[in-house]
Amino acid sequence: MRDVLLSPGVPTEEKNSYTRIIGGLYALGTLILFIQAVLTQRFNNFHIFRSSWGHLIHGLPLYQLYPAEHGDLFLYHPSFPVLFFPFALLPVHLSLLLWMGLNTFALFYAVQQLPASARQRRLILLLVMLEVLNAIQSSQVNPLMTALMLLTVVNLEKGLVRSAALFTCILFFIKGYGAIVGIMFLFVDRKPYYLKYCIIFGLTGTLLPLLFISPATLWQHYADWFALITDPVIREDCSLFGMLHAFNQDFSRMPTLTDTWIFAVALGGLATAIVCTAIAGTQRSRFLLLGYLMIWVVIFNQAAESPTYVIAVTGAVFILTLYSHKSVKMVLLVLLIFVTSLCPTDLAPKFLNDLAVTYQLKAFPLIIVLLYIQATLFFQSGEVKID
Repeated sequence: MRDVLLSPGVPTEEKNSYTRIIGGLYALGTLILFIQAVLTQRFNNFHIFRSSWGHLIHGLPLYQLYPAEHGDLFLYHPSFPVLFFPFALLPVHLSLLLWMGLNTFALFYAVQQLPASARQRRLILLLVMLEVLNAIQSSQVNPLMTALMLLTVVNLEKGLVRSAALFTCILFFIKGYGAIVGIMFLFVDRKPYYLKYCIIFGLTGTLLPLLFISPATLWQHYADWFALITDPVIREDCSLFGMLHAFNQDFSRMPTLTDTWIFAVALGGLATAIVCTAIAGTQRSRFLLLGYLMIWVVIFNQAAESPTYVIAVTGAVFILTLYSHKSVKMVLLVLLIFVTSLCPTDLAPKFLNDLAVTYQLKAFPLIIVLLYIQATLFFQSGEVKID
């Protein structure tokens, strides 16, 4: 992979100090949100994660409600409780702090590995900070997933297929859809080695709960998990489909014929993007596809919720920062940060917040960015360039 040179004219030590300042902002934001969570006792997702370990080792069903312990269902892979168990064993508040810190700085580290200049990486970190902190506030796992998606492709580009396969499998064992970035192995060398390690790590992770439960119990967990994630009633309505339903004032939780047609078109667009990437055969096209996948898997996901958007926004900001024309970059970044990241929060004026939440507008700018990437992949090819 051809490295991108650092932007000239700024001493290395000064660049590092800027990065440390941004890292300090991430740390401070995470600490403030941790204190808020402890004071308000609002970290339901973390309770779901911790409880899943206890349910697993005691042979209890994973995918049913436990209202005395937490709200909502556990929706993750049956191996996730085993991956999470170190956090389940520590005291709850220490565990929560470490979990929030892991998510924050995994993403911070992953952005530092991108093929970009120091200035571009700092800009990416600043622009996605609001979405990262939104996900951290919910004690969600999405920043960690974002980091693993980026690191999967970075390692594929470097020829480190074993690490890429490990990250792909971990993504699957958290939330299955994150492993979509594994598609990128089609465009690199050493494909058989990547597939070999995916099989090794995949089988190991699939059978990992057998260290604590019987084969029959594990089989039942997998059956329950598959039934749950394929249930059309499991919707968070923060996707493109949720936005369309909000505009049509359709408050049912069942998919419509229009949803089916839109998803079919989305699959066609994805297939076209993959073919265009293969034809272009450049690093630039591969990273464009990475951004495309990170957006696609969120806005066409019926289970997407607000904290999930850190995945899509990071992909969009990465592409707009590195690969778009300056005029396009300015317009789309402003639209993205204002509508997707700012308006759905309490930082926006109430009438804008109500509008964004009522009509589920988080997806709207990302649809435009997705179409922009689609057009770029279709019409252009070439190597990575710095503005």
